[in-house]
Amino acid sequence: MIKMTKVTMCQSCGLPFNEEHAHFIATEPDGSKSIYCTNCYKDGKFIAPNLSMEEMIEIIVPILGRTIGEEEARRETTALLPTLKRWKRA
Repeated sequence: MIKMTKVTMCQSCGLPFNEEHAHFIATEPDGSKSIYCTNCYKDGKFIAPNLSMEEMIEIIVPILGRTIGEEEARRETTALLPTLKRWKRA
C-alpha cells in the first residue's frame, strides 16, 4: 500500500493550501488534485515551463513582501523554494 503524503503548499511557488487558498489547488488532466496551484500549473503543465527558480523568487517577493516586508519575503522564499518538488535538484 502506497502512503500518500498530504501536500500543504504548492510545490512550485509555496502558496499554502489552507482553507483560504484551497480554491487555488490545480487539477491534473484526470481530475485529481495536483501538488501545484493554478497560478503555476494548468492542464497538466506548468504555465511558465522555462521559468527559473530565481525568476520565481522575483515574482513572489513583491507579493509576499506586502505582508511581511520584502527583506523577510526574500529570505523566506530563498530558503523555501529549493525544498519544493519543482526546484529540487535531482
